[in-house]
Amino acid sequence: MSSNAKWVISLIFAIVGVVALAVAVIYLTVPIHSLPSFMPGRHSGAGTYHKRGAIAAVIAVVLLIIAIVVGLGARTTAVRSSSSAPLQPE
Repeated sequence: MSSNAKWVISLIFAIVGVVALAVAVIYLTVPIHSLPSFMPGRHSGAGTYHKRGAIAAVIAVVLLIIAIVVGLGARTTAVRSSSSAPLQPE
């Protein structure tokens, strides 16, 4: 796989991870009755969704770790391919 494709995959994982982190923060800080309409589980009860927030936080951390690993792999592939390229005589 090319390093450009790895960068794109890394970027996608990072974006989805940041979105999952935002969802986790919303679930952990906003009361149930004040959740935005696009968030599932909205009802008139009291409290917050700790379980959903924790799951979203775990998913965010996993996705961000995957993004870092894939990004570092793309970086080492790019460095390795540029250093192994033969020099062109002028």
